Amino acid sequence: MFLSVFISSFNSSNPFKQELSPKNIQTSSVQSFSRQWLANRDFEDISSWISIKDGDISDVDAFISQGWGNYLIHGDSDEIRIDEPLNNINWQDYNNPKFPISPDTNGSSSAGLYITHQWDESDDQTRNTPSIHWKRTIRMGFNMSDYIITDASLDVIFNATVTAVGSNPLQPHIGGIERPGDYTEGQFPNPPNNETQLAIGDFATFYVLISDVENNNVFQIAVNKTTDLGQDTPEVTNYTDTALDEVPKNILISYLNSVLEYDNFNFTITLGIDVYCEDNEYNVDIDTWDMLIMRSFNLTFTYKKKIDQFTSISWQQTGDQITGETIQVTGAQLNFDFKIDNSWPSSLSPNSEIRVLINNKQIIETIKLSRATDSSQEAYPGRIDVTSFISKDIDITLSIQVYLADEFGLSKNITISIDNVYFRIYWNLYTDDIFSEPLFFRVLLIAASIAGLSIGGYLVAYQRVLKYSKPVRKVRKYRRTLVRKKDPLVNIINRKDAFKKKYKKELHKTSSFLRGKPTEETKTLVQPKQPIETKKLPEGNKNL
Repeated sequence: MFLSVFISSFNSSNPFKQELSPKNIQTSSVQSFSRQWLANRDFEDISSWISIKDGDISDVDAFISQGWGNYLIHGDSDEIRIDEPLNNINWQDYNNPKFPISPDTNGSSSAGLYITHQWDESDDQTRNTPSIHWKRTIRMGFNMSDYIITDASLDVIFNATVTAVGSNPLQPHIGGIERPGDYTEGQFPNPPNNETQLAIGDFATFYVLISDVENNNVFQIAVNKTTDLGQDTPEVTNYTDTALDEVPKNILISYLNSVLEYDNFNFTITLGIDVYCEDNEYNVDIDTWDMLIMRSFNLTFTYKKKIDQFTSISWQQTGDQITGETIQVTGAQLNFDFKIDNSWPSSLSPNSEIRVLINNKQIIETIKLSRATDSSQEAYPGRIDVTSFISKDIDITLSIQVYLADEFGLSKNITISIDNVYFRIYWNLYTDDIFSEPLFFRVLLIAASIAGLSIGGYLVAYQRVLKYSKPVRKVRKYRRTLVRKKDPLVNIINRKDAFKKKYKKELHKTSSFLRGKPTEETKTLVQPKQPIETKKLPEGNKNL
């Protein structure tokens, strides 16, 4: 015999916990159930859902808007341009620690940053390698560790004027800049010792360095070392505005990233001019550098917001438990809609995807973000079976996660949205064996059985005995004895014998109070209706 199943209670704060508990299910055989496991599956508000970030939390955010659960990937881009005139007060002169001798003069003007120098070997031989640095600290104003430099260019212009041929035509090297080929033996009359002593000649080097503010890493990003400046034939006394040779763009970007790793907010640019005066003629060499000028400097680079690898953001909801030994999960299905507001940069991040985790276990089927469009589409057309991920006796948690699998630069925000999350679980309740039910139902069954037996017994007794009056019952009982074939084993004695038996029984009750044994007279039975003779007791029985 089976009884029907019904739900006996409802909890408004958690309406499904009691529904699944066998404590609230009355005796049945097998019943099938299913339920949409999530509340607020359409993201009408923030209730029931929480957002969880992992990795670089500045890269992502989450919000709910217009019935969609949104994942915001922060993008940004900008350009830094350093191209102010070089007479700007931001450029400060410093001694070069490798060549600490300063030139005769250095300064700034509307023409740029300049030096002049003359080296007279007979005056001071230590001043043949003068150098000067101008430094400027660039303050970004934000943390560059969150950004990637994606493009860079450099343009540095200098010019130079020197004395090529000295004032003495017989000794043109005196006072002029010497370059290989300027003076050969026997070219002019009376050369000293008929030799030039020229090795590599005189030259100037213009260059640009970048470094972190502590000078832990220093990189040269542009340079120009003069080659024919100062030669006599043909005479080269000046360089007009000339560009420094800069490193390739990818190297420049790498150097910029490197110096910003030490201090994410600042880095240093250094403009330098080094002069080398070779000892060409012993004690008579004079080299004149009329004007060496850094004319202009322009460093431009663009950057994008850096999305760190393995960053993720999730919308997560924790549902109820499935509890009870007599409950078996028979199925679970999942689906949701998704879209994106801007095309995903697949070439920069081909591996980023949407993942689904149930109780922290990731299902195999993922959704590449490159598949997303600005039109809503189903994540799993026809739904996907996730029965194997459903566990009993623990709160069932669903997490829909955007996982950024690559490091890349993102120039503008991208929003990925989800909606209509379908998560339905199916289960059966088995109650075939009543003794597998809670104790209450066992007691109820036993009580019902006892009550049934009692009622049945009473009905039988009523039909056979209780419906007759007492005299009738006696007659019916006596009548039943008359029809018996066997002797009822009842002995009928006469009145005299019955009286004697009764008298002996009463006499036995009082004999225990007598001290002596009863006399023969006391043993003699008194005949009915005859007086009993009284005799005097012996002297020894006065106490009686």
